[in-house]
Amino acid sequence: MNNEPSDKTLSAGGYGYGTDTRSQGDKFTDYYYAVKHRFWVVLLCLVLGGIGAAIKLATTVPQFQSRSVLFLEQEQNKVLAGVKEVRDEQIGSLDMINTVVDLLGSFSFAERVAKRVEWNDDQNRAIKDPDLPNAAQMPKLVTPRYRKATRLIDIFVTHTNPQVATTLANAYAEEYIRYVFEKRSEASKNARRYLTEEAERLREKMRVSEEALQSFRQREKSPSPEKQQNVLETRVQSSNVQIAEIEQKLFQLDSDLNIARANPGKVDELLRLSSVMSEPKIAKYNEAIADQERQMLLLAQRYRAEHPTYISNQTQLNSLIRDRNSTLENVVSLLETARIHMQAQLDEINKDKNDHETTLLSVTGKAVEYNDLKRELDTDRTMYDAVLGRMKEIDMTSGFTSSPVNIQEKALGAASLTDKPIKVYATYILLGIAAGILVALGINALDSSIKTVEMAEEVTGLTVLSAVPMKGKSKKAQKTDSVLDSIMDRRGLIAESFRSLRASIAFLSEVDNKRTFMFTSAVPNEGKTFSSANFSVTLAQQGLKTLLIDADLRKPSVSGVFFKKHLSPGLSDVLAHVTPLKDAVVPSGEENLSILTAGNRAPNPAELLGTMRFKEVLEEALLTYDRVVVDTAPCLAVSDAQLIAPYIEVRCLVVRSCSTPRKTVLRAVKALDDIRCLPVGLVLNFIPSGNNHYYYSGRYYGSYNGKGVYGESRS
Repeated sequence: MNNEPSDKTLSAGGYGYGTDTRSQGDKFTDYYYAVKHRFWVVLLCLVLGGIGAAIKLATTVPQFQSRSVLFLEQEQNKVLAGVKEVRDEQIGSLDMINTVVDLLGSFSFAERVAKRVEWNDDQNRAIKDPDLPNAAQMPKLVTPRYRKATRLIDIFVTHTNPQVATTLANAYAEEYIRYVFEKRSEASKNARRYLTEEAERLREKMRVSEEALQSFRQREKSPSPEKQQNVLETRVQSSNVQIAEIEQKLFQLDSDLNIARANPGKVDELLRLSSVMSEPKIAKYNEAIADQERQMLLLAQRYRAEHPTYISNQTQLNSLIRDRNSTLENVVSLLETARIHMQAQLDEINKDKNDHETTLLSVTGKAVEYNDLKRELDTDRTMYDAVLGRMKEIDMTSGFTSSPVNIQEKALGAASLTDKPIKVYATYILLGIAAGILVALGINALDSSIKTVEMAEEVTGLTVLSAVPMKGKSKKAQKTDSVLDSIMDRRGLIAESFRSLRASIAFLSEVDNKRTFMFTSAVPNEGKTFSSANFSVTLAQQGLKTLLIDADLRKPSVSGVFFKKHLSPGLSDVLAHVTPLKDAVVPSGEENLSILTAGNRAPNPAELLGTMRFKEVLEEALLTYDRVVVDTAPCLAVSDAQLIAPYIEVRCLVVRSCSTPRKTVLRAVKALDDIRCLPVGLVLNFIPSGNNHYYYSGRYYGSYNGKGVYGESRS
């Protein structure tokens, strides 16, 4: 079965990683003190940064940069504005500007500049020959750059000689203007030659088109089929209008004729019909009747009804009405006659329309051929005129064409690019400090050891019974001078921490009235002997008759702590029935405290400790002593601690701060828990002392560690 404890939980014993309940401020405080604890790393990186700055300043070659500026104008046609010109390579476009930038940085352009600089001896008289770069070096020194949202191009030249940088910056700008003039001149010559050839070709093509058009006119005996087509189309449209009008009249006439046939002799009904009213005879009678009625209205104002004149006019009016009504009796025949004439007129117009359409179809077919010939001739003439106009424009503008590129700003000098020493030192020092902080935090993050009380409790789930500070700055000092601090310095922090351990164990309800205590650790050098010895002293100082047993038979150290030498007989002799317990126990020199050393080296420590004899020794010791403290071997190194743990009432696991990895501690806890001997708590040992670190003992004791506050003076 795998005994490796889980990182998350060890459910058998109820311990495991806890939840980090610290506030954000506490975490930042941890970072601060982690960096402060490893401040030597920051100092080392700071020194390295200073050395790096000195090396950089010693190896850096001074660099100077000069700049000239080109202005690219937007070209416009200033002569012959009537000639429309379409150019794809307008120098103001973004694509063209990028092309200019690429050209300025090319090797081919560098060759042109190199030749130009070599010719200009007056300008380079003060420059040493080795300083002048060749064409292969120039592209590395020159950096053309386009200014966004403008038509400006900056030409930066960097060199160790400021005069060379200035000379090259101006040479690049001037050489590009020469380059543009050469290209434009060459383009004008090529364009003139091309346009001349194109004009000859178009002239010949236009002559052929004119001959084809004239041949068509002679064949068709018509100067322009278009005019004949327009006349015929007009006639067809006029016939369509007349046909529509006559058909409308016929429709109306047929309707009125049906009504007239249905109402013979009904004057009022017949007079409502438009066809009847438009009949010439009826229209004439209606006009005469209307005139006679107007005359009667005038006579009615002047005469009475019995007046002869009035009677005469009335008689005439009645006569006209009778004649009209008599004519209306024959209105059906009149309408039928009118319809016959109107139908004949419609047939005549339809016949003319069909004749016109037939002729139009014939003319239209010929017009298609004619239009093709005429359109080709017009196209040739337009292109020919455009070519002639372009040739004239080239001839007229060749003498005063302005350059689309100007030097906006000439290089007057070169600025130093080398940073000042103060800036270099400041930059490298800041980088060193930042690197030191990062390295310190990285080391702290990679350090898996238990550092604080909170961390120990979160990792194991066990209570930290006491946090023991480190008195000396080295492990050697801790192992020697500070081992018996509970005796040597009863007013110190270490003695106080073990009194706190004594009180913590005393107030644990589950260990109330317990008399046997065991101190073990996960691995060697955790300080278990240091803890068991000082804890035994504090019990003795409390007036309890105490026996300290060194059960680490493989690497005993209790005898060396108290007597500075190895004493025997001891526990191994008692377990082997060689020496009685009372003869093996020796006084420690401290009141109420006795020592049972490990004794002579035993060839079989595990077998001795695994027998019931060890239990009998404990029971015999408890007959004489109030408390028995056992110092054992590390529980992960050997099995000795597991063998005697079941006979001990109170078990404490010693953990060395900033040294023991978390998983190692968890494995030790699990090893004891597997035999149902879970430790009652932890002793976080050798915490770095001082008030300046976040896990220092000063955090727990503060101002209560002064002389005379706790402890008693020794005579």
